[in-house]
Amino acid sequence: MKIDFKPIYRFGAVSAALPPLFLVVVYAIRDYLLIDYIHVLSAALWLGCNIFMGFIFYRIITDLGDREKVDITVRLLPLTLFFIPSITLTTIIAGYILAFYMSLFSYSALIYIPIIVVSTILLLLSFIYYIGDSLGIIKVLSHKQNVKKAIELSMMNFKIAFVQLILQVIIVGFMAYAAIIL
Repeated sequence: MKIDFKPIYRFGAVSAALPPLFLVVVYAIRDYLLIDYIHVLSAALWLGCNIFMGFIFYRIITDLGDREKVDITVRLLPLTLFFIPSITLTTIIAGYILAFYMSLFSYSALIYIPIIVVSTILLLLSFIYYIGDSLGIIKVLSHKQNVKKAIELSMMNFKIAFVQLILQVIIVGFMAYAAIIL
């Protein structure tokens, strides 16, 4: 199976560049309402990707044959290699910008420690697993190695999406608690 990775890289690069670019532009003009909008919108997009991949799509893809799994894996590469790490970074950076702007870290509440820890774990999961597994998939498929390895890496990305989904729900709970109580 011959796979042309150029469209994947082109689409992926654009999808990765847009969220942080919007954040940089809005930060440069110091519009904190728009930064809040970017934070909430990027978090919703990120959560939606993880619901789709980790909850819905994982169940669907497990029932497919190897050929279909590889086809879907290739089509999801722009999402897993580029967009999700980018939207993860954008969400977290926008959140920290807002927290510092609103002086939330000046409170001595212990609630911020789990938020920082969970957001760091989420960031590491995106950059280690999504990028690492996606690059592994490209390597396996471009060298026409065993497609079972590519499928295995893809399934790991679906599992990581489910873990991220759970962690995102936890962090939203901590943030809601902090917003209401503090």
